[in-house]
Amino acid sequence: MRKSILLSVCLVFSGCTIIDNLDEITTLSQYSREKDNQHRLVKTIDDHYDALVKAIDQGHLNQYKDESAFVHSFGGPILKKDLSGGGQRWLYRYAIYRFAKSKVYVYFDRRGQLIKWEKSSCLKLF
Repeated sequence: MRKSILLSVCLVFSGCTIIDNLDEITTLSQYSREKDNQHRLVKTIDDHYDALVKAIDQGHLNQYKDESAFVHSFGGPILKKDLSGGGQRWLYRYAIYRFAKSKVYVYFDRRGQLIKWEKSSCLKLF
C-alpha cells in the first residue's frame, strides 16, 4: 500500500515537473532534430567529395562536362566564386575544414562548361 502511494506521489510530482518544463523539453527536442539534420548534411557533403576524389583518381572527371553534371553527381560546392572572365570557380572539400586533407577547385566558363580543375592540400591553421 505504501509503495503504491509513494509511486502515485512520484508520478504526480514528476508530471507537474514535465508540464512546467514542457517549453524547455520541446526546445531540446528541436535542437536534437536540428543536430541530426546537420549530421546528415555533413555526411552527404563528405560522401559527394569522396565521389569527386574517386572520379579524379580514376581519371573520369572529364566525363562531367558542365555544371549540371557536377551538381547531379557531386552535389553543390562549398563555395562559388565569380571570375573576371565571366566564369566561376567552385570549391569542393569535406564539410568540416579541420577534417579536410585536400580540396578541389573546379573552373567553369560563362556557359557553364568545365574548363579545368585543381586538387591541392588544405592548409592546417590549428
